[in-house]
Amino acid sequence: MTEPAISMRNVAKSFTGVTVLRDVNLSVFPGEVHGLVGENGSGKSTLVKILGGIHVPDHGSRITLQGEEVTFPIKDVRQHGVAIIHQDLALVEGMSVADNVGISTGYERWIGSPISSRHERAIIRDLAKRFGLDLDPNQLVGDLSPAERSVVAILRGLRQLGDDGQNKVIVLDEPTAALPHAESIRLLELLRTMARNGTAVIYISHRMNEVLSVCDRISVLRSGQLVATVDAAAATASQIVDLMLGYPIGEFYPEKHVHTNQDVRLQVRSLTHGGITDLSFEAHAGEIVGVTGLAGMGQDEIPYLLAGGRARLAGEVVVDGRPVDGSPRSARLAGMGLVPGNRQRDALWLLGSASENLTLPHLGKFWRKFRIHPAREREFVEREFKGFSVSPTLPSLEISHFSGGNQQKIVMSRILRLEPGVLLLHEPSQGVDAGAKKEILNIVRAAADAGAAVVIFSSDTEEVAQVCHRVLIMQYGSSSAMLSPGELSEERILSLSQRGLSDGQGGSNAA
Repeated sequence: MTEPAISMRNVAKSFTGVTVLRDVNLSVFPGEVHGLVGENGSGKSTLVKILGGIHVPDHGSRITLQGEEVTFPIKDVRQHGVAIIHQDLALVEGMSVADNVGISTGYERWIGSPISSRHERAIIRDLAKRFGLDLDPNQLVGDLSPAERSVVAILRGLRQLGDDGQNKVIVLDEPTAALPHAESIRLLELLRTMARNGTAVIYISHRMNEVLSVCDRISVLRSGQLVATVDAAAATASQIVDLMLGYPIGEFYPEKHVHTNQDVRLQVRSLTHGGITDLSFEAHAGEIVGVTGLAGMGQDEIPYLLAGGRARLAGEVVVDGRPVDGSPRSARLAGMGLVPGNRQRDALWLLGSASENLTLPHLGKFWRKFRIHPAREREFVEREFKGFSVSPTLPSLEISHFSGGNQQKIVMSRILRLEPGVLLLHEPSQGVDAGAKKEILNIVRAAADAGAAVVIFSSDTEEVAQVCHRVLIMQYGSSSAMLSPGELSEERILSLSQRGLSDGQGGSNAA
């Protein structure tokens, strides 16, 4: 039998008496794509940090890499043939592909020169071609698509290992979290090619459909324990999610109620700015409208143009008959609420507590006799934590210690308590686990049922097909189609998103 590329035996880890990993036994073989899944807080990150030498496991833990048992802490996992690609990629956008690879792996040298640029470019091109890629080493990373940036990080990892990846291990932590569907497919194809070349790939992701499509086996962590390792070909998404949660999740997506209210809450007319050209659509009370498209088609700009985060060149935005002049204040006063896609950068004060992040726009509710009334504020926070199932129930805890799903629920609670008539959600379930995603989508459904017009801007085509009443397809900054309830399916969305792209022509504007 083939020797495992990685073998973990009885791996455990505790922090100040709290056990976060308990007797994990895991083997990953050369030529295998091995999925590692679990809810936020299940122990995935701790396991990767042990492998990367950041944490030292508890006594009795054993890890063998390429047949050699390692000592702890692991000082340089690359010397054992392991490269770890983190979600943030750690790339410098203002530098070329070649420099992003060379700065961390070392450059090829030439006689009389510290760097041989020609040889360096040739090595990167050759490495890329081995995986069926055509990548220009001179191109700035900032000009690449999200999937291409992930490829650069992977090539850097392979270069660090010193060869094309044979008999090596690549660990990818949420590599497709911020990628639209088409970009994710390209990256998953690369992972399969790497495995065929002999690389062992550990793939960590919340996207169950992608895990099932690319992995050979899937290991499930729950509360720090490995509860199962299953063959991907024989598993379903609901089975994996049930293992992650420890109980049946039932129907994953909320029931899509028939929408009959024709009261228009949001009108967008001829919106134009940068990559957006003459965009028009509307959303009704109680309706959930999805806006999606391939990467770079403009849909990611729209929520910030509507909510006043970016100035528009032309067009009109009206909320409940009230024109929005393009400023954030005007949008807020008109009853528009925005949950941005990058919550840590744009929606949270990371040094503040969960309570402070939740109550900031609501302080007037607790103001009594020239001061904040602590009891009123505490009552508000406790009610919101309970209503939105935020965990842990420690409002004084710094927000950075909460999982992505619980951070998102806190952001949504803060916005929804302002009672917006129009709710704009940019990638609302990005980077959250399955259980939190279901809870967040139920919150979205409840907001629509309460009368809000909800617009979801998402690259998750399955999500918009399952949750939305209508879906607007973007191409080249304009709307190419609007799918009605009877037309909605993930396959239809993908087909229309890709239609006509080969000849470089966008679609017609559809209201």
